[in-house]
Amino acid sequence: MDPRLQPQTPDVDPMVTTAVMNVRDRFGAEGLRDLMALAQMELRNVEAAEQRLAALAEPAVAAEPEPVDSADTQAWLAYTEAAPDHEDDRR
Repeated sequence: MDPRLQPQTPDVDPMVTTAVMNVRDRFGAEGLRDLMALAQMELRNVEAAEQRLAALAEPAVAAEPEPVDSADTQAWLAYTEAAPDHEDDRR
């Protein structure tokens, strides 16, 4: 038998074997081709869903904060400081 056609696991679940045999016995080669086509479509759907789930499970990479320039902070503080009101200063 072609190695590409061997099952992926050494012990195929009996339910899978029974399902394939039932399709073969009831629908013949055409039914098996339909079963394979539908199975390949479902395989693509399941693999895509597994990849999406794996991406959700991976921790998100946090972006590093931009370095703060203390000169910018000091300039902003100097710009926003209110001039003292000398009229209220009654000493």
